[in-house]
Amino acid sequence: MTDKKLIVLLSSISITLLFIIEQILSFEYIYKTIAKVFIFFLVLIIFHYITKNNTAYLATHRMDIKRLKISAGLGIGAFLILIGAYLGLKNHIDFAEISENLAQKNITGDTFLFISIYIIVGNSFLEEIFFRGFIFKNLQHDHRLFAYIYSSFLFAIYHTAIFLTWFNIGLFLLALFGLFTIGLVFNWLNEKSSNIFNSWLVHIIADSAIIIIALIAIF
Repeated sequence: MTDKKLIVLLSSISITLLFIIEQILSFEYIYKTIAKVFIFFLVLIIFHYITKNNTAYLATHRMDIKRLKISAGLGIGAFLILIGAYLGLKNHIDFAEISENLAQKNITGDTFLFISIYIIVGNSFLEEIFFRGFIFKNLQHDHRLFAYIYSSFLFAIYHTAIFLTWFNIGLFLLALFGLFTIGLVFNWLNEKSSNIFNSWLVHIIADSAIIIIALIAIF
């Protein structure tokens, strides 16, 4: 089996399992998080064990400083766009339903502080090492176009398991398109680097905006 086929197989199984955990089994957030950590890192171990591939995701010897600066600017831009989107669309979003959905996973005002820290730093790292590291970095040299499209598509699909019941169809499709586009930009930021730090920086700043919106609108 080629590296490309193995990556597609392992990543597809992973996202399917996470969808089942999120939407069908409806685990509490802590158990869903443990499952995600286990699945993502198990996939990395399996892939590197089979292929003997030595792709570096966190190496610092070839930092793309120019794109790191761009990442900081894009992160601030994303932060402002998300806050603006919330202000413009808040009357079209059922925050009460979102709150109820989160409460079912034991995400409440009492637990949100700790969860928000994990989301900003830990969850963003998991997503970056999986979608931009495992998928994109391992495919970009031999299958560049496919690497861009597939990793971005899977990144968008992965998030639908989280907000599948939150939005109407219009906002759902808008969110899906936005996530796909974000995936493409994140890939571009990392393409010439030996790590995933560029996209991770943007991800951290953008997630900070989402946490602020959640604190304002839900908690």
